[in-house]
Amino acid sequence: MKYCLNNLREITSVDTDINLETKLSNLFLMFQEVSSRHSEMLGIGKADTIDKGLRWVITRFEVEIIKMPKYGDVVNVLTYPGESNPLFFYRHFVIEDKKHNVLVRASSVWAIINAATHQVVKDPFHGKSLPKEHRDDELAIPSKIEGDASEFIYKTTIRYSDIDLNSHLNNTRYIELIQNAFDLSFYKENVIERININYLAELKEGDEVSVYSNNENPCIIIGKKDNKNHFVAKLTYKKR
Repeated sequence: MKYCLNNLREITSVDTDINLETKLSNLFLMFQEVSSRHSEMLGIGKADTIDKGLRWVITRFEVEIIKMPKYGDVVNVLTYPGESNPLFFYRHFVIEDKKHNVLVRASSVWAIINAATHQVVKDPFHGKSLPKEHRDDELAIPSKIEGDASEFIYKTTIRYSDIDLNSHLNNTRYIELIQNAFDLSFYKENVIERININYLAELKEGDEVSVYSNNENPCIIIGKKDNKNHFVAKLTYKKR
């Protein structure tokens, strides 16, 4: 694949949980890192975005976990661009082991916003044609999540360490909010197989977020501020 970036990476103790498996939020961090590097390679990196008052944001993300990478594993994190239109850019990810067995597949939808107005910018690269690739086994583009969650789990306040260069909650921090909807015993007894998240609205420093669940499987997790949904996630899990 001509427009694919490969990134060998060892899973370290910093990445893992009590089961010596990669934390879900760290998977998203790997995806964020490799997509940033790849954007630079494709000529749509910092010079074409940040330096011009533009920012990349994620609107939807879905991950299928076939086998979670474990402490000490050496994995290859691949990413490549999919289709695009004047408003949205699709990006795919694959994590493979050293024998090229697929461990994780992911797909995502991105947009470009104006850093000052936080409004989505149409055709931010002025008609520049972006490359696209395709794999037969790639994960489909994430869908809109249907469902509700009414059981209150916890409330938290967004702090400085949660904020990214866009001055709002980093996409990986949303995943941490979702992870924290479950206690330690859940992770000892279960493994997450799939997660789909819709990022609906920004969260900023000082915002109070209430997290709700439907306590089912598939599980709907919703983060609300002032009774407005700011993210919705749907995840499925199974017994170990």
